[in-house]
Amino acid sequence: MKLSRIVSCCVLLASLVCGTGASAAIDPAAAVVKVRKSCTENGVALDNCFTSLTAVTDWMATTRKPNASAPLEVEIGPGTFGQTLIECSPGDNYTGHTSFEGAGNGQTIIKGISYNSPLTVYSCTNLSFSHLTINGTLYGGVLWNGGGTSKWSDVEVIGAARAWYEEGCDSSRGSHYWFGSKLTAIAPPMFGIGSTYQATCDESWFFGSEITISVPTNAYQVGIGGAVSAGGNGIIHVYGSVLRALVDGPGSAPAARVGNLGNGTTGGEIHIHGTGIDLISQTGRNVVALKASDNGMIHANGATYNMSTTGTKTRIVNTGGHVHASYLWEEHAEAPAITSVNGADMAVVTNTADGQPHLVIYSSSCASKWFDTVTGACR
Repeated sequence: MKLSRIVSCCVLLASLVCGTGASAAIDPAAAVVKVRKSCTENGVALDNCFTSLTAVTDWMATTRKPNASAPLEVEIGPGTFGQTLIECSPGDNYTGHTSFEGAGNGQTIIKGISYNSPLTVYSCTNLSFSHLTINGTLYGGVLWNGGGTSKWSDVEVIGAARAWYEEGCDSSRGSHYWFGSKLTAIAPPMFGIGSTYQATCDESWFFGSEITISVPTNAYQVGIGGAVSAGGNGIIHVYGSVLRALVDGPGSAPAARVGNLGNGTTGGEIHIHGTGIDLISQTGRNVVALKASDNGMIHANGATYNMSTTGTKTRIVNTGGHVHASYLWEEHAEAPAITSVNGADMAVVTNTADGQPHLVIYSSSCASKWFDTVTGACR
């Protein structure tokens, strides 16, 4: 009898231990780990589970050290997680090679709580992020340093002043690929920056994505602005996407800007193809589509333009840069009331003396800014 009672007690104790998940552990060589708000589910403790991104990135740097031969997958559950630093050390055999997969855009959120960006990366290669939101409440979204490579799929980045910016270039230009993602920067009321994606070191590629700069009425005078901006070694490619500049407050925020970004940069390249460019102001502000200076280059064939404002509509500003972006405006009675550069715009007009449609070309020497190729005179 005593023996049966002892056996029963042992069975009960074992069930309690298993039920509370006391056997949960972290495998130092785990190929997949989890990040959850709680590492206990249905009374069971989860193996290879962390309750913060900081805890898992510290473990990656000190213990796991993912690399090309031993990559890591991090599954992040629903909830809001604090700002995160990923600092790789190539000399310490920790080079990145990690994928961070959220539970869904808007479900998994990495959120900043100070002027530091919600996500900061140093010297990492082959990082990937998917199905999550990065939200910077006071400044920035993603701060990337030191070259390397990354891939982003179904990621939303929201930042005050900036959504992505680069500091501390590597000797080799890094590369970043974005698929089906949405990036937004909102110009804040305390300083004049509104630059959604700013590349000064690396080369970035966008496919099927939306990049928006928003300048609300309470924004400070925006001096450094743009939906996509490139200077220095920065190169940006935008394919099959949307660039949006929503300008209701003061300052300049073009859809695309290259050259001097206010930090002494020169050069930079932006390539835009098969992309819609929206320039909208509900308060009648001036809008600019493409702006180049200081040997920066913009190539924007195959783009379309929607300019909606009672202020001036400028398609191209070129002060010492290179803009390759010819455009044909659809037929209307008159050519559009826009500002551009000599020879860059064409339009078909139907309000003509002979009743036939005429092709006109933007000419800075014409008072009307349009030269009629049929009459051979300024319109």
